[in-house]
Amino acid sequence: MLEETGPSGPVSFFRDAGVREDCQNRVMGRLDVARAMSFDGAASSYDRFRPRYPREFFDDLADVVGLSSDSRILEVGCGPGVATEEMMDRGWSVLAVEPGERLARVAREKFDDERFAVEISTFDDWDAHGRHFDLLFSASAYHWVAPALRWVKAADVLVEGGHIALVTHEVDEQGTFHDFVVQTRELRMSYGDVDELESATVDHVRSMIESSGGDIGALWEALSMQGTDALAGELFAAPDVRSYRWSTAYSTQEALGLLATYSLFLVMDPTRRAELFDRLAAIIDRDYGGRLTRYYVTVSAVAARRAT
Repeated sequence: MLEETGPSGPVSFFRDAGVREDCQNRVMGRLDVARAMSFDGAASSYDRFRPRYPREFFDDLADVVGLSSDSRILEVGCGPGVATEEMMDRGWSVLAVEPGERLARVAREKFDDERFAVEISTFDDWDAHGRHFDLLFSASAYHWVAPALRWVKAADVLVEGGHIALVTHEVDEQGTFHDFVVQTRELRMSYGDVDELESATVDHVRSMIESSGGDIGALWEALSMQGTDALAGELFAAPDVRSYRWSTAYSTQEALGLLATYSLFLVMDPTRRAELFDRLAAIIDRDYGGRLTRYYVTVSAVAARRAT
């Protein structure tokens, strides 16, 4: 069952379709390692400007998984701790795996708590040394894990009955931030932007969820900008899928700060990026009064590891 949480409370959607090969409408085809590692150079900005995750999601996660202060949580790709903040505030203990040294340092300095530790490695190369966890958690990062390892390694590091919980943001096709994206499409593309800022409708997000056929791998490939055809198969039970609608406002500086943390801009030539951002800032100030509102649909999927 999928539940959508919004201003009117939970709304149930059905999810009972078979797995479909065409559930990925936005496949990039392969992982781009340079882009994956580009976030490390923007660690402080990433921590400052990236959107957080709804508290309601963590409430639901605790209920579905049965989390407590004794639960063993592994976070894959913690970055500077954007999602980790909420888990630490709830008294949970987290071991994180993060390939970016600067990002890991920001997270260590932020928490400075014995309940938090981070090991610098990609999840692909990380050695669990026999450790097993009750929950593998990843926020907007799991698509960077090699498809061949993604679900097998997750199952290997979880205890029987353990869970994998993935969460990501989709951008709703409404609000002035969306209008700005549409207005500046040609300008951005002239600077090499492949227009990954394009928003999805709520119906499109819903159709991707329904098309996953109860496979968390199929769902995450459909939602991911770097999706492949890797399925979880028999390793994980059908996921509990939920979505949360919310919005936030950005000043011109904050909007450009957010855009500057996206990998497509991080790998852009700095001179061209600065020129483009100056032009974008002028448009936000002139046409939107220096303020943009962005609507998000945060999608989560929690699946139990099947017994072997």
